[in-house]
Amino acid sequence: MASRKLLMGVVTALVLLQGGESRRLSPRASGPGFAPYFDVTLDRPNLYEYMQLTGQKDFTLAFALGGSQGCYPMWGAQLNIDDPAVLDPIKQVMAAGGQMVIATGGAVGPYLEHVCSTSEALATAYKVALDVVGTTHLDIDIEAPINNDLVNRALAQVQRERPSTTVSYTVMIQGEDYGMTPELGVNVLINAKANGVRVDLVNAMTMEFPGTSPEWGDSVINATKATLRQMAAIWPEKSEVELKEMVGVTPMIGRNFNGKVFETRHGRQLVEWGNSEKIAHLSFWSIGRDNGDCPDGTLSPYCSGTTQGPQEFTSIFKGFNPGPPVPTTTRDPTAPPPTTTRPPSTTPPNRECTHEGIDGIKCETTFWTCIIQDGQLVKIEMRCAIGLVYDPTILACNYPEAIGC
Repeated sequence: MASRKLLMGVVTALVLLQGGESRRLSPRASGPGFAPYFDVTLDRPNLYEYMQLTGQKDFTLAFALGGSQGCYPMWGAQLNIDDPAVLDPIKQVMAAGGQMVIATGGAVGPYLEHVCSTSEALATAYKVALDVVGTTHLDIDIEAPINNDLVNRALAQVQRERPSTTVSYTVMIQGEDYGMTPELGVNVLINAKANGVRVDLVNAMTMEFPGTSPEWGDSVINATKATLRQMAAIWPEKSEVELKEMVGVTPMIGRNFNGKVFETRHGRQLVEWGNSEKIAHLSFWSIGRDNGDCPDGTLSPYCSGTTQGPQEFTSIFKGFNPGPPVPTTTRDPTAPPPTTTRPPSTTPPNRECTHEGIDGIKCETTFWTCIIQDGQLVKIEMRCAIGLVYDPTILACNYPEAIGC
């Protein structure tokens, strides 16, 4: 079973969103255009030193979770939200003009969204985290089922009380032809709209999904295009330009759990595409991996597992420039959002590694991912959170009743 830090250092993503009409976040005004993830529970890098080294000032802080204090934010469920070892470098970067996005959720709980029993309590927890850091940007990274009504009512409350608060949904990808998962993506956003959350950005977590294109960079872009098609069904009143101004992309640099490798050339490809399409946001997981310390394919939270120069991905992604938002236009409503389900595999699941990727047995509480290390397939065991089981249609954990277990 992968360690907590390895899991946290592997699966993440981000999205920013702002009040009112869904408009693209303009740089500095309502959220950073590029804000890579920083795992605050790791002992390196130091955020202020990283800023001095790279010139990058905007970051996404992962993750504010529940912990021993209950419905109260803690970094990684381990460190106090106001821990000086975490907070001091953050404040130094902000004093130099940096912006911070606070991310909740992620690959490992306990989620604030699970620990807090009411929307009012959850809204208070969100506000505590925002106030301690001194930011207005909040990211909800959804990698496990949540109570959509509870979470979205809390977010709507925060935005009513603090109109400058931006909120992002980081959503899991089911496949490059499917886009977002139904349960952890499409349904969450439909509910957000119904509860009055002002969605500015939908961040596609373009990692750990089945890719069919020969090049992983193409798979990442195709998955984002599929996400845009789903967004068009959720917001039929938006034009194509406006929808692009609502979307973000967050790959995992280097080696992924599913064996795919996001190389530096894929980073350049994504930045070029993002600039040409004028999308809102780019990020990646994570700056702790952005070095050349393990070009041999190692899967680690401390290095990317691919050949690269020091902080090369940060340098590449800094070339992303979302530009100013354009005037809002509307279009006629279209059909309601389609359901997106991946056709079930006709191959019986195998408990041993036969190929790279995520696999498991439907309705069981454990699953696994198979990666290549030193030329051999290596099996990494994973366990669903309490009350959840493995769902092969989304390659993740889900509620038993949602999949007929």
